[in-house]
Amino acid sequence: MSRGVARIENQFPGSGKVGHGCRGLGLAALLLATTVLAGPEEDYQAGFAANRAGDLVGAMVPLKRAADAGHAKAQALYGGILDQAELNEEALGYLRKAAAQGDADGQYALAVMLMAGEGTAKSPAEGARLLRAAAAQGHQSAIDVLAQAYIDGDERLGAADAQAPEARELVQKAALAGYLPAMDALAAAHKSGRFGFAVDPAAARKWADQASQVRAKTAASGKKS
Repeated sequence: MSRGVARIENQFPGSGKVGHGCRGLGLAALLLATTVLAGPEEDYQAGFAANRAGDLVGAMVPLKRAADAGHAKAQALYGGILDQAELNEEALGYLRKAAAQGDADGQYALAVMLMAGEGTAKSPAEGARLLRAAAAQGHQSAIDVLAQAYIDGDERLGAADAQAPEARELVQKAALAGYLPAMDALAAAHKSGRFGFAVDPAAARKWADQASQVRAKTAASGKKS
């Protein structure tokens, strides 16, 4: 008797051995039902949990199964794991599928690969489009990247105009989420009027103080670790 069958026998006493009349048929039906119940969402959740626990090997099989069944979040996570493993072409395929379904994680991860030229030619314009699509869904990393682009005046991402309404919105969202460069930029902007913010010394001090607090917390946590 295999380990898998033995476990089921222990969990369901009296199910009998496979192939022994009705008992065997009952166990076969149970195995079939278990397989059917493990749909794409269940596979994704299992893979997500395994990946979060650090069990990369245990995550790959259910994630791939869910991704191949068209589950967007599974495609994004599986593609991201493949990207980390430098399996760029395969990663791009899954991330493109996730992004095409509007998954924000897939859009962001694909944008990063396209901007870096991983497994494909660099495409900053397409990367910028995907970043904006992810940011519109509230993807914080995409918001932070675009805010940084406006802080740097990055023409590749269409972020050269610091006075654009989008610049003000993204820098503020990133700062409110605790992104330190955006907090510094916002403090400076309230002194200079950059990004379309009103000159406001009190607001400038507030953001400078908040940035200092974040730095202090980061330094403290670094010492503890």
